[in-house]
Amino acid sequence: MTFDRIFHSGGGYVLDFSDRTMAEWFEETLDLDIFQQRFQIEGHSKGKTLRGFVEVAEPRLVAKVLRALWAYRCGLDGYSEDDPREEERLKSWLDQFTDELDNASSLNLDDAFKDFSRDTTLPKLRASIAGDLVAEKPDVAIDRLHTYCVKRFRALLAERGAPVDASTPLHAIFGAYGKLLRDSGDVSAFALPTLRVQHKLFEGLNDARNKRSFAHDNDLLVVSEAQFIVDCVLSSLAFIERIEADRVSAEQTSDDGIPF
Repeated sequence: MTFDRIFHSGGGYVLDFSDRTMAEWFEETLDLDIFQQRFQIEGHSKGKTLRGFVEVAEPRLVAKVLRALWAYRCGLDGYSEDDPREEERLKSWLDQFTDELDNASSLNLDDAFKDFSRDTTLPKLRASIAGDLVAEKPDVAIDRLHTYCVKRFRALLAERGAPVDASTPLHAIFGAYGKLLRDSGDVSAFALPTLRVQHKLFEGLNDARNKRSFAHDNDLLVVSEAQFIVDCVLSSLAFIERIEADRVSAEQTSDDGIPF
């Protein structure tokens, strides 16, 4: 009821939008096709489509959309509450809801992506990938995800004194890194088969980047396949970051001579 009151979305409406202007606003403001069939699980009206979007879309994307809709609402005549206290109550409710959505995201981006060097392009690269993934565009993110992985595994090899040539493809870089993990004993025999699977994963990412991403004039992967690749790569990166964190912690303990 509060949501419908804020966005005047009861009875199938949303603010002052017609079907056409709502589609145009979402496309122009957020690069989003709001009338996708997957958002119309409750019905095809504007209000039901918006509520369906809130229910099924990536939570951080929902939060971004609702904040933009609030800003749009505040610029309209006749849609704000006459009582300033009630208007502030609605704003507080929406702020809490969108904050909860941000924290409910299933994307483990913070676990997978790190600012691991002083490379000034790295924060921009991470932000670009995150923006596409939050916007549910994994097919667009493939190329830059590949770039991040190349940077990360090159840096890890350099830290271990085993730099690779700039022309070395991603799966070969990861293969060299995996051999170092095996030889150093940083992973057990139980994890080694998983690393071999990850080698094939990065080989697939390399191939997808070259043949089905914006790296070249390609047809993009279908979204479901791109999302599957992205999910696997994020899980792999998060696993690698845990390995590296354990290694650094062990080295620091050994250097200090203090076990705590």
